Amino acid sequence: MIVRTAPSPVLRRPVWPSGDPVTVRHGSVTVRPAASRAPATWTAGLLLPAVVLGLGVPRMLLTGDYAGLHGYAAWALLAAVAGVGAALALLTPVVPALSRRAAEVARMRHALRTHTDPGPDLRARLDLSARRVLRLHWMGRAMPVLPAVLLLQAEWDSPATSLPAAVVLVAGYTALALWHRRQTLAAAWWVADRPGPARPAPPVPWWEPWLGGRRLLALSGGYVLLVVLVTLLAR
Repeated sequence: MIVRTAPSPVLRRPVWPSGDPVTVRHGSVTVRPAASRAPATWTAGLLLPAVVLGLGVPRMLLTGDYAGLHGYAAWALLAAVAGVGAALALLTPVVPALSRRAAEVARMRHALRTHTDPGPDLRARLDLSARRVLRLHWMGRAMPVLPAVLLLQAEWDSPATSLPAAVVLVAGYTALALWHRRQTLAAAWWVADRPGPARPAPPVPWWEPWLGGRRLLALSGGYVLLVVLVTLLAR
């Protein structure tokens, strides 16, 4: 008589290609990787061109310029940027490289938002991304300045167009600032307590510290000084 024993739960536990178990323990907390719970869809890729149009069109209606261009050239550039983003989003389901990249980005975003392990193939990338998001936390403080500057530069000759554009512009930058704050808080939590097995922090390239802190302040001050000197010499 042959007795077949069922495999133990440990043997049935799914593992990553690297051999790491799908459920790993981090301290006293069980962390489950966010591998397949955030599928990438082409509709998610349309968010970027929507943001470009949502912030760019009100700016054009208020100031008439975009990225240093004016008039038809500015409208053409805005349409081109949004069009390229939309085209990439629509091509994502049919181009394997774009689809693979979108899936990885979706997994990383989901893992950062839910503070879960993205799997061994994305841990280092997410560690690096979270650290750089944290270095760019100052952008959240600068965001309220941008709509204020645009409103000061706005042409209020046509209130029927300018007032709705101003409302949309302020609402758009407010939503963007709130999103950036959530990303920064999630990145800070990730850097302080990285889910998954213990691992060394990614190396810091020489240019990364210049993304924030006193070095960025010194770089910005040097840029302003250079612009002032060039302006004075050009007179």
